[in-house]
Amino acid sequence: MVSYLGVQIRCVTPQDKDSFFEAYKGVYSSKEEAKAFYRRFLDNGWVSGAWKDHKLIGVLTWTPRECVKNGLAEIIDLWVIKEERRKGIGGKLIDHALEQMKQYYQRFGSKLQRVMLFTGATEEYSTARALYEKKGFHIITTIPQDTLDNLYCNEYLYVLRLST
Repeated sequence: MVSYLGVQIRCVTPQDKDSFFEAYKGVYSSKEEAKAFYRRFLDNGWVSGAWKDHKLIGVLTWTPRECVKNGLAEIIDLWVIKEERRKGIGGKLIDHALEQMKQYYQRFGSKLQRVMLFTGATEEYSTARALYEKKGFHIITTIPQDTLDNLYCNEYLYVLRLST
């Protein structure tokens, strides 16, 4: 666990599931849909959470991609509640998750080499993109709107290459 400006950054555990799923109640069509999607991440420790005053205020969810020998992970989701944004919490979530990813790959005798993520290409996502770029992620390509699950706008594929 890491403490930063009164915020605790740690893995979200299955014991945190009620507050975790409560945070997603408006995103998915039902709590059951959110549970079905996120259970694998929670069960495997692939979720970093930011807690302030016992309230979940930010989340980063990641997953390994393909076999571990390829050293590729993907950030699935990153958010911080509006009133806590621009305070460095998103960056601390990325740092925490990167450490968790490295430990995961080491456990299987491999190294984390790259981390990928998708984010919107519109102005609405400019602050998030600035954070990713500050952390060393680079745009690899643009995914045209409605190509994958990006129904509302083009998306950028970002990749962070770690030194081996």
